Amino acid sequence: MVNSFYAAGQINTLSLDINGNLSKILDLCGEAVKQNIKFVAFPELCIPGADCGDIYQVPAFMQHCAQAVLSLKYNLPEGVTAGVGAVLQGSDGHAYDAYVLVRRGEIIGVSAASTFTDSRDPRVRSLTTAGPDETFIIGAERYSSSRVFDVDGKKIGVFFSVSDIPALKGADLVVSPVNERYELGSRRRSEIGVAALSLALDTTVISASLCGCEGGSSIYNGLSLVAERGNIIAASSELTFMRARLFTPDQGIAAPLPEYDQVVRAVALGLYDWMLKTKAHGFALSLSGGADSGLCATAVCLGLISSLREQGFEAFCEQLKSVGFEVPPFDGNDIEGYIKTKIMPQALITVYQGSDVSGSVTRTAAKEVSRGLGATHYEWSISKLVEDYTSIVNSTTPDTPLSWEHDDLTLQNIQARCRAPGIWMIANRYNKLLLTTCNASEDAVGYCTMDGDTCGGLAPIGDISKSRILEINRHIADDGIMVDKSLTMHLPQMSYIAAQAPTAELKPGQTDERDLMPYVVLDAIHQMQQGSLYSPSRIVAELGEQFPQFSLNDRLTFVRRYYQRLASSQWKRERGACTFHIEKNDLGKGSGFVFPILNDGFKGLLSELKD
Repeated sequence: MVNSFYAAGQINTLSLDINGNLSKILDLCGEAVKQNIKFVAFPELCIPGADCGDIYQVPAFMQHCAQAVLSLKYNLPEGVTAGVGAVLQGSDGHAYDAYVLVRRGEIIGVSAASTFTDSRDPRVRSLTTAGPDETFIIGAERYSSSRVFDVDGKKIGVFFSVSDIPALKGADLVVSPVNERYELGSRRRSEIGVAALSLALDTTVISASLCGCEGGSSIYNGLSLVAERGNIIAASSELTFMRARLFTPDQGIAAPLPEYDQVVRAVALGLYDWMLKTKAHGFALSLSGGADSGLCATAVCLGLISSLREQGFEAFCEQLKSVGFEVPPFDGNDIEGYIKTKIMPQALITVYQGSDVSGSVTRTAAKEVSRGLGATHYEWSISKLVEDYTSIVNSTTPDTPLSWEHDDLTLQNIQARCRAPGIWMIANRYNKLLLTTCNASEDAVGYCTMDGDTCGGLAPIGDISKSRILEINRHIADDGIMVDKSLTMHLPQMSYIAAQAPTAELKPGQTDERDLMPYVVLDAIHQMQQGSLYSPSRIVAELGEQFPQFSLNDRLTFVRRYYQRLASSQWKRERGACTFHIEKNDLGKGSGFVFPILNDGFKGLLSELKD
């Protein structure tokens, strides 16, 4: 059913940027008036941003939020009511997650919950309705918390938690303001929740989430849903590159992208937002010719194509010029060709840093993938640097020179660390964001060199398992990456990477899976250990069902290796670059796996395993 009375207002926020976020809200409300929309439901915490952490508790910050709400009262265009999320100080002095309904000249009311996401552990979320005696001062007026408000003759309710349901009975429209971060499978969970709420209340429910990467790690999915009496009647596309957009029920249900295309788009959106919000002139990347760096480079290009495609040239041009790009005219034809020839040479610098153990296969792969994306590409050798450091250390122990037989890890690590200074110099010289290429599987077992391949400010694929990365790269090589239903970005050169066995290429004949275990096994163990909370003995048994080709001794070795490396590598995860949340079983220190740096190495749990 078409209904222009209400719409969802989606904005790409920046943490703490109250004035900037407010400006986007006002712009969308102006657009709503043009479309004769009477009520716009914005997401939770859309005024301060959802990732402000402990700053929510600062009284001056809460007062700034209240002033922003007051500004809406005086600056909203006539004829529209906005529901906006803010953090407000209650009469008890505490910070409250609040939702305020406001129109020109009037604050209709405040709906508040007593707590919101714990700033020290974003997985913790406990919403309890503010008590009837709790009040909030906005300007010269004091407001009590309510759940249902009269807007243009309609009863509009605000839903925070299941305890609100009795108070919302009889509402004509219920707003469920959220800030849902993107995660594989999250859309289906959101649809079920909104549909169930509409059924329980026998009414229409609208849900709106924030868009884009606001504070560094979480990528908000930008999903808006409308449900009527148990059925989803409208759903927006996810992961929009728009800075602000309205979504109305008559737009229908947008089909989600396939999984692999969706994952790369999420990373691409995160990268694009980081570039704009840090004022960086694109990215620098040590392109090894392997799966991880190849996917990072691809996501940079996809983000630029997606931005131009969705936002149009005018907005795209303005955004890129704001971070120092030269943006040539665009005739509207061949978006992919334009981005790869005119923008990517500025947006991404890749460097292949060969050593004495590097091979022609990875060198060719790096060169071809970079060429296929249109990036600026360089090659140099670190062999002399490795030789010089080795000579310096050998001079301290001339009778026992370094050797692969006795100093395997030392000789591997110096190669990774010799690659860091040069690419950092490129990043610093050209104001680039340096990307590091760690993935979730390697992160779990610490298969990386601190101050080497971990160097960088952002690890865009750090929450994607390696087995999934390998599948995505094969998909890119064979089918390309879908931008939308009528445009696909092509990169057949990814076949140079997809055909290889993963290798860190730090010693002769090395492959990752020989050092560790097959990645599909590692990722299965990780899911069972962190996602299902299985014991080591149960994981060994489950592996026997999933991978019967491996003997009991192999499975015991895999499980022990995983747990021991997981336990000893927490210090690396604590020092790792910021990464995007993608998979449910997040190892990020700030948003996922909480674990002590000093521990017993799971000796107690592993003692139950019998050969």
